[in-house]
Amino acid sequence: MLASSFRLLLFWSLLTAVSFAAGFEREIILAPQAGAEREDVEIRRCQERVGAAGAKPEAFERLGWAFVAKARRTLDAGYYKLAEKTADAMDAQFGASAESRALRGGVLHNLHRFRETEALARQLVAERGAPEDFGLLSDALMEQGQLGEAVEVLQRMVNLKPGAAAYSRIAHVRWLKGDLHGAIAAMEMAARASRPEDGEPYAWMLARLSGFYLQAGEAMRALQLAEAAARRVAAFPPALLARGRALLALNETAAAIGALQRAAELNPLPEYQWWLADALRAAHRSDEAATVEAGLVARGEVSDPRTFALFLATRGRDSATAVRLAREELANRADVFTHDALAWALAANGELAAADGQMRAALAERTQDARLFFHAGVIARMRGARPEAEHFFAEATALAATLTPSERARLAAQAGAALARVN
Repeated sequence: MLASSFRLLLFWSLLTAVSFAAGFEREIILAPQAGAEREDVEIRRCQERVGAAGAKPEAFERLGWAFVAKARRTLDAGYYKLAEKTADAMDAQFGASAESRALRGGVLHNLHRFRETEALARQLVAERGAPEDFGLLSDALMEQGQLGEAVEVLQRMVNLKPGAAAYSRIAHVRWLKGDLHGAIAAMEMAARASRPEDGEPYAWMLARLSGFYLQAGEAMRALQLAEAAARRVAAFPPALLARGRALLALNETAAAIGALQRAAELNPLPEYQWWLADALRAAHRSDEAATVEAGLVARGEVSDPRTFALFLATRGRDSATAVRLAREELANRADVFTHDALAWALAANGELAAADGQMRAALAERTQDARLFFHAGVIARMRGARPEAEHFFAEATALAATLTPSERARLAAQAGAALARVN
């Protein structure tokens, strides 16, 4: 009798603990949110539904994704934590589900925890097999440089649900594989399969397409697409960045600075700040550029370690830190661009043999990217491989419109010196 009573007491204790945890999670995710942006309005609307009697799992799920949207817009990782807490609340109140796992997967992916994303996505594919599950798994694999399997998984997504989400991923894979024209065709298919009223997803596709056309040497078309994206979603950082890059390629530096300043205000990531600082230096506004770069240095290691490593190596600053950051990134994100970042950092640190090995890994997929070729050329020249360096400089020059102004200037100097030696 005593043992039975003890088991009953233990059961009720555990049940109380679970109930307390569920209540605690709800308190966190239902904490009042200030702000007047559309994400704030959506969060409050979702909180009302979650807080109502008899709230369904779908209400929690929608709140979680509203937190993710807010995190993406503001770069405030605290909102990702709120999204994760929402998944915890779903599990506590309704039991673990594919929907809560998908929400966790979205959080992990946005936090660049790609190995964890892969594990969770594989579970989702096995249990549910929805098109978005295959998309998440494909994304995680691509970020880790596992393009072969990523393509196979992506094909399964296409088979289940051909459309904008699949076509935009196909465009990215084609671009990584060096098929620029195929990437443009796939992204145009993605845009046609979308609705302009979809807002940011549609604007993002136009901004990405702008980058493809800039690489193809069609700067005016790139500008038109960037401006179309900016009209579709006001104050959309990727559209503003695309517009600034296209204007720089057209030598309209003053107009480019305006777009890049607004982009960096809205999205102060290293990539945005680097482009702005370079444009300011090209306009001989060195003091302003130094201020922007100081902000980049202050926050870069936390906000985007890979781009920050590239920046440090390019500027010839603290190459040991650049190597450390790039190595740490490679442990989780072994795609061609992380190999390139490590190669560039190693070269800046004087480790040429290791840099050459990483550079070859960066070029293994035959990605047509000016920065990859520029870095490959400099590393080859540093090793004394002049014909190889000249080849890479020629490849980079053909795509130079996609480089920052200072990179273009350095490439022109390197290519000019190579040409002078030939003559």
